[in-house]
Amino acid sequence: MSIARLHEQKLVQHVVSQNCDGLHLRSGLPRTAISELHGNMYIEVCTACTPNREYVRVFDVTERTALHRHQTGRACHKCGAQLRDTIVHFGERGTLGQPLNWEAATEAASKADTILCLGSSLKVLKKYPRLWCMTKPPSRRPKLYIVNLQWTPKDDWAALKLHGKCDDVMQLLMDELGLEIPPYSRWQDPIFSLATPLRAGEEGTHSRKSLCRSREEPPPGERAAPLSSAPVLGGWFGRGCTKRTKRKKVT
Repeated sequence: MSIARLHEQKLVQHVVSQNCDGLHLRSGLPRTAISELHGNMYIEVCTACTPNREYVRVFDVTERTALHRHQTGRACHKCGAQLRDTIVHFGERGTLGQPLNWEAATEAASKADTILCLGSSLKVLKKYPRLWCMTKPPSRRPKLYIVNLQWTPKDDWAALKLHGKCDDVMQLLMDELGLEIPPYSRWQDPIFSLATPLRAGEEGTHSRKSLCRSREEPPPGERAAPLSSAPVLGGWFGRGCTKRTKRKKVT
């Protein structure tokens, strides 16, 4: 959410992510400002359509996929071809336009004056020289700032390396800039407006728990219902698991 606010303030131009969890998209960043180099677990595509037809889902589409095995078990609504996930595994080369968005990533890197790396070992990213403007002389390359608890192969190139936790550093940065970190609102999560619903007969094609809007948080403009004292029996905890309650021992 800090990064989303920094982009809103035009302090961040582009976000390159190695994560497959889709959180940058869900924070409200526009698609044009995100390059998800290793894919997005909520997106499946039809590569038979030109341009590729994209389907955003509210569940993890990678249930049946693996290395060199990308078909999700669903078909394109337009041409009927098999859909595939967008995940790039170790040993694979990502060629999809979206959500990898390599073109925008390299263009942004070529224009950047600063690169901020948060929480990445950079062991994979170091192999992508286009992101580091290595064709430019060192004096003309963007300044590199790294936040990571461990050593990275780019530490010697960095103008500053902070051995800290990303949340702590970003909180300090936002405080220094006088910017408030916006709260995440499930009612404003773009994934729900971007998502394509399953067609009749497709309900059984996955067994992953679907994302849903919070029961506790009212939509904008509606008055919140009185808080109940009843215990929470379920919800989105990590991968959608139900929070367990401890059983009392019977003696």
